[in-house]
Amino acid sequence: MNKHAKQLTIAIIILALLSGSWLFFNHSSFANHPSSTNFKIGVVHETKNYTQRQQFAFNYHLAKKFKFAKHQTIIVTGTAQALKKQFRHHQLQLLLGVSSQQTTTSKINYLFLPNVLVVNQKHVTKDLTKYHHQLGLAHTALPSSLSDLHLKQKKYANEKKLLTAIDQSQIHAGIMSSLEYNYLTKKQPELLSTTETQAAFPPLTASVSGAMVDQKYRTTINNKFKKMQLNGQLAELSVKYFLQDYTQE
Repeated sequence: MNKHAKQLTIAIIILALLSGSWLFFNHSSFANHPSSTNFKIGVVHETKNYTQRQQFAFNYHLAKKFKFAKHQTIIVTGTAQALKKQFRHHQLQLLLGVSSQQTTTSKINYLFLPNVLVVNQKHVTKDLTKYHHQLGLAHTALPSSLSDLHLKQKKYANEKKLLTAIDQSQIHAGIMSSLEYNYLTKKQPELLSTTETQAAFPPLTASVSGAMVDQKYRTTINNKFKKMQLNGQLAELSVKYFLQDYTQE
C-alpha cells in the first residue's frame, strides 16, 4: 500500500470514529432530555398505613385520566420528598397526592379526608381548649384548627400503636384519619369496647391532598379537575377507594 493510500485509510478511520462518537453523544443527550411531548405525572407512593395505601390507589387511577392529544402521559411514583424535588427541577408537570392545608399558586386541592378524635371511654374528652394531657398523633399532622392551642403532643410510629396506647389508657386521646380508625377497629373489634370517636371542639379540619402543577399547565389541569368534579368522575373514584365522596371541602 503506497503512502497516499495509507493516509486515506487513516483519514477514513478517524472520520468513522468521530461520527460514532457524535452519534453516541446525541443519543445520550436525547435519553437524558426526554421529548417535550411527554407529560410526566408523579404520584406519591407511601404505604405506612391503610389510608396512605388507599390514597395511592386513588391517585394512580386519577393520573390515568389525564390524557392529552399532543402529549404522551408518563406516570412515575415515589416518596413525596423525592417527587417534590423532581417537580422543583421541572422534571414533572403534575404531582398528585401532596399533603397540605393551603392552596398555593401551583397547587390544586381535591381530596379532603376527615380526621377524628379518638378517646378512651374512661376519659371522654371533647373540649380541647381545656385539654392538659398529651394528645397522641401518628402520621396525621395536627389539624390546622388546633395549631393555636399549643397542645402537648406525643408521636407514635403508626396508628395501631396510637390506638393501643389509647386502649390501655397510656394517653386519653389521639387524632387519626377516620378511615384508619374504622380499618383498625374492623381488624380488632375488641377495641370498640374501650375506645370511641368524639366530636371535638374546635372541630377537626380534614387532611388535605392536592396536586402541584407546572404553571404552564395550571389552567388546563384546573379545568380538567373542574370537569371531573362536574361529571362525577372524582366522586366516583373517591367512593371506589374510600366508600364515600371526600372530594368536596
